[in-house]
Amino acid sequence: MKTKDWDYWIGKKIFVRLRNGNFFSGKVIEIDDSLTPIIWIIIIDKFGKKVMFVHSEILEIREERE
Repeated sequence: MKTKDWDYWIGKKIFVRLRNGNFFSGKVIEIDDSLTPIIWIIIIDKFGKKVMFVHSEILEIREERE
């Protein structure tokens, strides 16, 4: 995906599964592409904690209903 395509997820409630086996549910608060080609996705998870991960680690991402 291009950086601008990742912006679609800002403000969305998501479920994401990563290559390392971790998974998270939460709201995307920021997409940081300042270190292109690395794109960081920052969410607030369902427990209220800030979580950051690199886009290349995502195996699955989907929007969840509110």
